[in-house]
Amino acid sequence: MLGGPDIMTFLLMALGGALAVGNIAALINPDGPRQRRGGIPPPPGAPDERPRPKKGRSAVMIAVGAVIVIWAIASLIGG
Repeated sequence: MLGGPDIMTFLLMALGGALAVGNIAALINPDGPRQRRGGIPPPPGAPDERPRPKKGRSAVMIAVGAVIVIWAIASLIGG
């Protein structure tokens, strides 16, 4: 089988890690890479400011991602 019998566990671990790390990054740097370069004007209809991430929802998503990662690691260790 492609990837071996533990492929789903590795995929779940990657998904949970991406969920947790992505939300942590959004909380740390809410503006993201959206910096104006070289005086290029924003596209028509673009809002002046980006909406801030909601802290409560981000905290829940970080917790869910961490639980998925911990569960996947425990599944890999436990067999």
